[in-house]
Amino acid sequence: MASKAQSWLDRAIPDLPDAIRDDYFVHAAKELQRQSPWLFRAMFINSIIAMVAGAEAAHPFVRYALPTLMACYCVFSLFVLRSDWQFDAKPWRARKFLFESSLSSCFGALICTSWCILSWLAAPVEARMHFPIILVMGGIATAFCLSSVKIGAIANLVIDLVPISLLMMFSGNPAELAAALSLALAGGFQYIMISANQSRIIQLLTLQQQARQQAHTDPLTGLANRRAVFDRLRHPTLKDTNCGLMIIDIDHFKAINDEWGHEMGDQVLCEIAEIIASHAIPGVLPARIGGEEFALLGPVENVTGPHALALLQDVRTAPMPNGQQVTVSIGLSEGVISCEESWRKLYQRADAALYRAKSEGRNQLCQGDSNFEGPCSGKQLLAEPPVMARSRIRSR
Repeated sequence: MASKAQSWLDRAIPDLPDAIRDDYFVHAAKELQRQSPWLFRAMFINSIIAMVAGAEAAHPFVRYALPTLMACYCVFSLFVLRSDWQFDAKPWRARKFLFESSLSSCFGALICTSWCILSWLAAPVEARMHFPIILVMGGIATAFCLSSVKIGAIANLVIDLVPISLLMMFSGNPAELAAALSLALAGGFQYIMISANQSRIIQLLTLQQQARQQAHTDPLTGLANRRAVFDRLRHPTLKDTNCGLMIIDIDHFKAINDEWGHEMGDQVLCEIAEIIASHAIPGVLPARIGGEEFALLGPVENVTGPHALALLQDVRTAPMPNGQQVTVSIGLSEGVISCEESWRKLYQRADAALYRAKSEGRNQLCQGDSNFEGPCSGKQLLAEPPVMARSRIRSR
């Protein structure tokens, strides 16, 4: 069902930018969930009124069964809307919700238009105009609620307005012909408003996404910044999951700036950032968290000691802009993200492990979790003897 919903919505909004696709559907689902209860309450009341005001000559199925079916549909929909869908944490649920809501609204529209047409046909000429009015009010209100899902809104307008408008146009009654033309104009105006609303939402979410990207991106390296790391830690998808955090610091970076200048230092930073980004497998966030300090954050199985050792090796063997060998020190920690305190402790353990790697000779990995159970436990060094690593130490 989720794949069908995604495919249907992608076809329904082909001009939706990929960068804001999830944001758009989450926003649309929240708006629909917020507005729809008022619509269903009103439709429930109208269903009761329909039983009372229905054409006396109408068949009992038309006067009582269809309004009763609509009332049951409204009650069921209100019950479904009370569920906690967790759209922010699970955007696929937003797609599923919008898809199912669009189909459900078309079912409700068929009930309404069937009741309206059959009641209109059974009622005397002088008493049948109020049926289309009730139908149009419900149809336009439904289309408004579905305005973020353009194809669903249009489907409801067509089902609600077209059949009764055609009947009124060819009824031979001038007043009904005029009313039918008014309904057509109202439907056209609603379509324009729906299109404008969708464009406005897309534009707004695009601007928000651009601002968010700028606020979470390091301008020099293009990696995520410190704020992005902590926002990722707080993301609902990481709550109560075991995460790995790797903090990487360039050894003797001050000496590079002092000897070669800050412009060369920036080039080294960018080169290191590119290597770190190449080690960020899917699900892992690479970031520059300050100065010459970087980080990799992700599920614990994707941020491990072997990954860190491979990164150390790639950095120390990579050609650098200053023509000299550059090395890094790494602190690695893991922890279950469940609260603010656990976020802070995870970072503190990784930072303490980095400090130990620095103080014990640099160009190495230190593990921050004493209870870490994995292929890389405790301190891990490169094959190069520590003496050789220390011989390059001048400053941090």
